[in-house]
Amino acid sequence: MPLRHGYYVDSDTPCSKASNATVSLLGRDGIAGARDFCTFEKIEQTGLRTYRVTQSCKVFQDTAPPQVSVVIYTLVDESRFASRSEKGWEYSARHCSQSSMPQQWRRNDIRDAGG
Repeated sequence: MPLRHGYYVDSDTPCSKASNATVSLLGRDGIAGARDFCTFEKIEQTGLRTYRVTQSCKVFQDTAPPQVSVVIYTLVDESRFASRSEKGWEYSARHCSQSSMPQQWRRNDIRDAGG
């Protein structure tokens, strides 16, 4: 998907007020939250700015096998998206530069994410 790699914060939260509950890190291979990492297994473009993504999500520090799900990503532009899962949850976020994030995210090395 043509999204900028790096930190994304819930659309309703200012970048400077981000928390573990509102931050995701988008990289080349998937998206990570505070508790899990989802690997993009398959990405299909279904519209001009719409993508059907099959993702495999693993909860950190859990021995259960990854859960596979389908999520529809709608890109507003290269730095904002909305997503909706087949299970009904919805999320919208925008890219935040690392320098605009709270201190605990400013010092992280996110070069592997392409950010």
